[in-house]
Amino acid sequence: MTNLDALVPPHEPAEDTLAFAGKAALSMVPVLGPLAAETLAHALESRQAQRQHEFNVAIARALTSAIEQLDETTTIEDIVGSDDFIAAVTRAQRAAAETASQQKRQRLAAAVANGGSWAPFAATEREQFTRLVDEFDALHIWLLHYFTDPAGWLQARDLYQQHANIMMGGIDGPLGSAFNVPQKVWDGPVKQAAADLDRNGLASIPLTTTMSAQGIFAPRTLNKGQRFLAFINETESIAADPPAQL
Repeated sequence: MTNLDALVPPHEPAEDTLAFAGKAALSMVPVLGPLAAETLAHALESRQAQRQHEFNVAIARALTSAIEQLDETTTIEDIVGSDDFIAAVTRAQRAAAETASQQKRQRLAAAVANGGSWAPFAATEREQFTRLVDEFDALHIWLLHYFTDPAGWLQARDLYQQHANIMMGGIDGPLGSAFNVPQKVWDGPVKQAAADLDRNGLASIPLTTTMSAQGIFAPRTLNKGQRFLAFINETESIAADPPAQL
């Protein structure tokens, strides 16, 4: 199958530069202020055009991957010609333009690829998941990854053994090891993110409950949370690192 990203027209920065040079020459700006403003406007327009191109390529790649999972009765023409696809692209482009996170743009692109009736998700799932991709930050996503298999995640980083002999306690101990920063740094953001995940039915994370070791390391990401991770093409939970900033 041909990769769809090869069909995305390339971004040509030289065209932006020539257009700007022509505008600057014609305007005959007599003072620095207006020229500086024009320079800034050009820089912003050029960078935005580049970001738009990069996002279009990300959508094409995500769609290529999605199509490979579908039966042969669904064609690329069916998808890109559908109202579902146009609506998903329009919504995702707006959100992508408003975030500085490359990871979030990748998730938005995946949401476009899985945002129509061709995808293996119910209409209600697609609607809610598309909204959550926009609303959630990196911490929400990582918590879903971590609580898919807390013990496995910690073992993969040699962090499990220091908690292996706990008889009773809370999930905050191992969670603190995962973040490797004082609890006062992560406690507030994690409580808020955990509440968001619980409210949307994606995970149930009892941060203040005392429990046995079995409970401390039990998975907390629900089936709906796993479906959401699949919707945004996030499959390697053990490999997911916590966000660098909280």
